Amino acid sequence: MAATLKFVLRTDKRRADGTAPIYLRITERRRSRYLATGIYVDPKDWNEARQQVRRSHPLAAAINRRLENLALEVQAALLEGKRPEQVKAELKGGASRNLVELARRHAEELKAAGKFWTHKQQRVLIHKLEAFRPTLRLDELTPHAVEQFARFLGHRLGNGPSTVRKALQCLRRVVRYAIRQGLLEPSRDPFLGDQVKLPPERAPYRRRLSLEEIRRLEALALEPPSPLALARDVFLLAFYGAGVRFGDVARLTTECVRMEEGRPWLRYRMAKTGKHVEVPLPDRALEIIERWEGPWRPLVFPILRPHEPGDPVRERRRISSMNAYLNRMLKEVACMAAIERPEEVSMHVARHTFADLARRAGDLYAVSKALGHAHLRITERYLSSFDRQAVERLADRLWNDDG
Repeated sequence: MAATLKFVLRTDKRRADGTAPIYLRITERRRSRYLATGIYVDPKDWNEARQQVRRSHPLAAAINRRLENLALEVQAALLEGKRPEQVKAELKGGASRNLVELARRHAEELKAAGKFWTHKQQRVLIHKLEAFRPTLRLDELTPHAVEQFARFLGHRLGNGPSTVRKALQCLRRVVRYAIRQGLLEPSRDPFLGDQVKLPPERAPYRRRLSLEEIRRLEALALEPPSPLALARDVFLLAFYGAGVRFGDVARLTTECVRMEEGRPWLRYRMAKTGKHVEVPLPDRALEIIERWEGPWRPLVFPILRPHEPGDPVRERRRISSMNAYLNRMLKEVACMAAIERPEEVSMHVARHTFADLARRAGDLYAVSKALGHAHLRITERYLSSFDRQAVERLADRLWNDDG
């Protein structure tokens, strides 16, 4: 007789805060075993008929996905001929830990540690693992399984070699996390030695604009607070600030710009690398900052909401959504400026454009320092505390020579 599965809310085990645990009941031959899920919810949030947490719960989607994955894992183990008590013992002991659940736990720890960019990368990996095989266990992650995952990404999801490489790097990060947690023997690391070969790293195509195209953008009659003007001016300030990333532009305040010996300097800390940036600005950049005077001060641009409580996760989501929105606006602006292939223009093109123009005007060391790269090889592939004189000489050549 086949075993049946059902999630049960154990109200007899309520905690002091009123929440109750969800258990998975495995019944075979009229005998039941209960497997703890580790999830507690308020009884009013549990839908017994649907076997789900109600959508009104703020984490409903994540919890229901975890419950579904657990049920699939148990079903897979039962189909392999394992007895319910054996399945319970293995799951409780972690011998057959679900890889998606492990990756999710790792992602949550990254989020709690403030590593939001890495957390976002791991969330992308989780979605891909769920699409590949949601019941895959850690002890099943052999080099062959990793190669199957890589082929799935390329053939089924249409990921390019660089995207596949990044996904495998994220998966390797989860494996190392499992080893640190004592869930996997180091000798069983599928990435050990040359068992798994990552796709070769390829130099990506980097769109950049000419100085003439930059001037055409500047000449457009766009005034604040229109979204088109915001997209254009954010792009230009990123360019004049030596290729500032969009997230850093969004966080810039007026305090980041100081006059020193008669010239303005931009000082900020890169969110991605934590490096302190110090670069001189041309007068055009000051004009951009001054024309965006408004209630959002001290922020330079109205991208973030200055009066909201500091919430790094909400801030990153806001930056991501505004980046997508302003990229759409920027494509319209590029059309207005008669720039070729406007569909390829994005905020990050400002960084590529600066790097290309700076490479022609200065030495590689100065360009590397201006972009905030830790090593010259990063700059070479791309085409800090800063060396002020090298960056200042580069700025003089760039902004004075073009008039």
